[in-house]
Amino acid sequence: MKQYYDLLHKILETGNPSDDRTGVGTKSLFGEQIKFNLQHGFPLLTGKFTSFKTISNELLWFLNGHTNNEELRKLNGNDKPTIWEEWSTEDGDLGPIYGKQWRNWGAVPIPNMTNELMDGIDQIDNLIKGLKERPFSRRHIVSAWNVADLPVESLSPQENVKEGRMALAPCHAFVQFGVREIPFSERAVLYVQRHLGVHYGLGYDKDYENLMNNVGVPKYALSCHLYQRSADIFLGVPYNIASYALLTEIIANITTMMPDKLVISFGDVHLYNNHVDQANELLSRNLAEYGIPSLVFKDHYDSIDEINEYSYELMGYRSLGKISAKVAV
Repeated sequence: MKQYYDLLHKILETGNPSDDRTGVGTKSLFGEQIKFNLQHGFPLLTGKFTSFKTISNELLWFLNGHTNNEELRKLNGNDKPTIWEEWSTEDGDLGPIYGKQWRNWGAVPIPNMTNELMDGIDQIDNLIKGLKERPFSRRHIVSAWNVADLPVESLSPQENVKEGRMALAPCHAFVQFGVREIPFSERAVLYVQRHLGVHYGLGYDKDYENLMNNVGVPKYALSCHLYQRSADIFLGVPYNIASYALLTEIIANITTMMPDKLVISFGDVHLYNNHVDQANELLSRNLAEYGIPSLVFKDHYDSIDEINEYSYELMGYRSLGKISAKVAV
């Protein structure tokens, strides 16, 4: 997670003071980028406690197509408020946010049919189908930035929802997946690590390749490139990193690919003025004390609708404890 800590330090040292929508004020930079190698482990922040359960549940909420905060509360066990509380209406509605855009883009009410929607575009299903059928396509894209559904900035989140718009404009707005073919030598290493538990070299042989195909050793590696227009570096970005790493792992499992790289390009990445002390506390800790955890799937899955909270497990996560900070609304 050195990339994250380096960016946090850079914003503290060189960020531009600016006003913002929330009125809290920020230090910000524009056009930064961080990269993670998912083969080195799962990028969940260890310098401060970062809840994998919360991240996983929110992603599953998106992937299930939900847009109501009460559904997320159910996933969390109704034991605490979610991060969406401030934006939802009294009955939990958040308007056509990520879940709607990802799984039902463009769905509109059927005339004269109460609460019935004409089916829209399922971007997640289309993504998986495209990766399986045309792995080297440059169109493996999922967008949450639906201009027709964006909120009006002069209205409150709740007022926007009542008018059929999003409560909050998407921060992680656009994601593209890319595929590379794994060379034989790299596949051979994967095979011996996975099935023999040892490390040694294999010369090329067609029989070995057929064997690897038969036991499901991936032929392709899957990378994810997220564009995030607005990023809260202290509270939000650690969750975004882990969320899109998890999404990449899930899609890789379904398409029988190896998770490869996660790249995040930022528009405005900022540190809120009321998070400066917490950021300094984080950077003062022994950030190398704990190693990076790993994500393990229980099985191979064929569909996004088969994935649930029991499909995978995070192994070996330890942190240096909580650092509390208030969300700017």
